[in-house]
Amino acid sequence: MQTRPVAPPAGGLGWANLGMDIVSVTRVRRLLTLYGEDFFRRMLTPGELADCRTSARLDVLGLCGRIAAKEAAFKTLRVRAVFLPWLDIVVRRSEGGWPLVELRGPAAAMAAESGIAAITVTISHDVDYAVAVAAPVLETGPPEGPVHPVHPEEPARPARPARPAAHDRAAAGGAPTAHHTPRRHTMSEGLQLVKNWLLARHEELDDIAPDLDLIENRLIDSLSFVEFVFLLEQHSGRSIQMETLEVDEIRTLAAIETHFFAAQAVQA
Repeated sequence: MQTRPVAPPAGGLGWANLGMDIVSVTRVRRLLTLYGEDFFRRMLTPGELADCRTSARLDVLGLCGRIAAKEAAFKTLRVRAVFLPWLDIVVRRSEGGWPLVELRGPAAAMAAESGIAAITVTISHDVDYAVAVAAPVLETGPPEGPVHPVHPEEPARPARPARPAAHDRAAAGGAPTAHHTPRRHTMSEGLQLVKNWLLARHEELDDIAPDLDLIENRLIDSLSFVEFVFLLEQHSGRSIQMETLEVDEIRTLAAIETHFFAAQAVQA
């Protein structure tokens, strides 16, 4: 599966990949009420959370703005089959009050491959929504080094080694991919709860086929992905690292059952 950036090479006339995202204040407030601040620690660094904190509580509009900015910045990278690296795209408040973006680890590597030296972003808030627009700062030549951190007091996360593609691991005797997962006649209890969760958020659907692509059909987006991981942890009893979770592991209900509920399915 292709995981490399799919943007055209930088430097062409007029080349620029803009990114834009909108986040519902109601949606983020619901997540904060349900899960508390711990939920957002998987999406925002301690410094980012500090920027959103008032004397009394976390500012929901501030959370929404940073989430939207990360999404918008990620869209400028033009990558496929990769989850948004939440903690590797850092959006901090400058001394002048405007947002600054720092790319770390895998996010910095994706940007370098697309000829992007840095990303600039602007955020706007309303009562019900936060909107962010991001634009790439293009390289004029070969990259000379990593983007300088916005806040040196926050140590950069070490780059993680690339994992082999899912089909490569399967060929080597690892877990099968979603495309080779056999359909089961009896759905495990945990998978049924996951399916019910998805259906409750997509009332236009009457059912979800085991091989329906949840990502391509936007049943799981970047924000619901974090909540989805919480759900998987709760019902599977496993701790999940978002940084190493692969798209194929949750692409379909069949793949989710194979990777997270195989034992339950056997018992059923």
